[in-house]
Amino acid sequence: MSLFTKRCLTIVMALLAAAALHPHAACADNVKFEATVDRGVIALGESAQIGLAFYGTQEMPSPEIGEIDGFETRYVGPTTMMTVINGRISTSVTHIYRLTPLRTGKFQIGPFSFTYRGNNYTSNAVSLEVVEEKAAVQPRRVQRIEEEAPAIDAEDFKDRIFLTLSAAKTSAFVNELVPVTVKLYVNRLNVSDIQLPTFAQEGFSKIEFKEPRQTSEMLGGLMYDVLEFKTNIFGTKAGEYKLGPAKIKCNIIVRKRVAQRPPRPDDFFDSRFDDRFFDDFFTRTERYPIELKSREIPITISPLPRAGMPADFSGAVGDYQFIYKVNPNAVKTGDPLTLTMEINGTGNFNTVIMPRMEGTDGFRIYEPQIKTGDNQKVFTQVLIPETETLTATPKAVFTYFDPKKAQYKTIAQSAIPIRVEKAKEEAPAQVVGPASGALREAEAPVEPKRDIIYIKESPGHLCAKGGEIYRNKAFLVFLPMPLIALIALSVVSTRREKLRRNARYAGRVMAMRHGRSGLRSVRRELRRADSARFYDTVFKTLQLYLGNRLGIPPAGITADTVEAEFAARQIDADVRHKVRNLFQMCDEAKFAQAREADSFRMESDAKTLEQVIRYFERARL
Repeated sequence: MSLFTKRCLTIVMALLAAAALHPHAACADNVKFEATVDRGVIALGESAQIGLAFYGTQEMPSPEIGEIDGFETRYVGPTTMMTVINGRISTSVTHIYRLTPLRTGKFQIGPFSFTYRGNNYTSNAVSLEVVEEKAAVQPRRVQRIEEEAPAIDAEDFKDRIFLTLSAAKTSAFVNELVPVTVKLYVNRLNVSDIQLPTFAQEGFSKIEFKEPRQTSEMLGGLMYDVLEFKTNIFGTKAGEYKLGPAKIKCNIIVRKRVAQRPPRPDDFFDSRFDDRFFDDFFTRTERYPIELKSREIPITISPLPRAGMPADFSGAVGDYQFIYKVNPNAVKTGDPLTLTMEINGTGNFNTVIMPRMEGTDGFRIYEPQIKTGDNQKVFTQVLIPETETLTATPKAVFTYFDPKKAQYKTIAQSAIPIRVEKAKEEAPAQVVGPASGALREAEAPVEPKRDIIYIKESPGHLCAKGGEIYRNKAFLVFLPMPLIALIALSVVSTRREKLRRNARYAGRVMAMRHGRSGLRSVRRELRRADSARFYDTVFKTLQLYLGNRLGIPPAGITADTVEAEFAARQIDADVRHKVRNLFQMCDEAKFAQAREADSFRMESDAKTLEQVIRYFERARL
């Protein structure tokens, strides 16, 4: 066979392999949807995993696959991947489902259809066979003898792949945002399965990296492909810290060496194609996991100055602008007014709460709506004027700390003039009758006429003496009802006023509500046996409950922030240990999604959360 014929055959085989592996490669969409199973044959009592992969994006939610005939399905969780091959970055997200067979047989699973943001995606179908007992797999006779490649260490490629960590500043105040950048440098290497960076965060807020940006940089005369990960963190308590080292786990793809065995006489066909050209085409690649580490960065977190701190300061740190608007500015009593309080600027919006309003007498106030965007937080407050004597909205005051000037600032927005009119009373009902002339005629005195008066043959219904309504038992039972309703209304009104004026009491009430609803959600997720969603619910419950109970913005709640508060309030050491363990389990479930917690551990953590909430409900703080 000539060299030209061999190359033509190679190209045809490559095209066929690509078509078989990627049935949707001809689709014009950038996002590809593909289904895979981890094995083709399983036995009763075992389970298989099916992965629904979306290539070209990491933002696809988990598809709803419904019931699969012959299997019991359960969602395990997502895994994300990022691959750098020859300088090109590709991303994907795979949603994994566990299939437990209910009977034996050969099954075709799929194809699956999924609609997201108006786009339709359809996957391929996969086959899975379920047998009574696990059959021994006979190894196939291979034509090549694979040599073991030596283990790979990051030090072997330290000049071709490495990690850096940098912070925009090395000293900051508590709650001040610190921009952090992690860069992965790759020079002429194929790298796959790049995980998001991680590093120690004791004393800092949780770290969530956004999707990386790809750039190129020249260092030491070499051109590197660079993946740049950016995030913002803020210190939750003062002290001297070491930020990092940042860590990234990935795989390096290398070719695996293949050695030919000596040909046998009966291998006539194989020997015809046994040359270096075909070996290069079928050469296997191997993935070797490595972990890259950056250097540490010293960083100093200073406490906010006590001197000049306003009494209403709530912890907002940054440089902000405050816009105050009302719509409409002319209403009737009982109609709603909408106040829009817009906080713009740069800073830590996690600690920005609604500006304080002054002069709310005469208004009925409802819970505000909060919307957070990029460098913006909008509070929408609905007020209903209850009297027409009101002439202006309440004043609004927002206080924050400017870290650049190291001073507190207060933005006070004056009351906005409004016009409130008394609501119109409904006109009394009118009786439609004859014309005025006919009415006057009808009103004229008429001489009484004589008529026959019949004798009453029956006395009608007689009522016993003493049967008056005020002596009726049902009436006596109903009589105090208006007074009871008035007392209940007074109690509710007093409680609402106390909630509005007493922030500590309001926080305790809100904590109780969040604790009860959170425990119900935790029990519901426990029954579903989904560890990722279970610990996410536990973390949110801890945030909302402890934030309101301790008077801390829930968004800034971490194990370290509550630890400092516990120490100041002399909380029981056993409770402090339980809370720290719960936060640790939540972090592990979030950043190590591939590992599932067992049902016993989840049930134990649910009981621990209930014990923590019960302790704080009984404690006097």
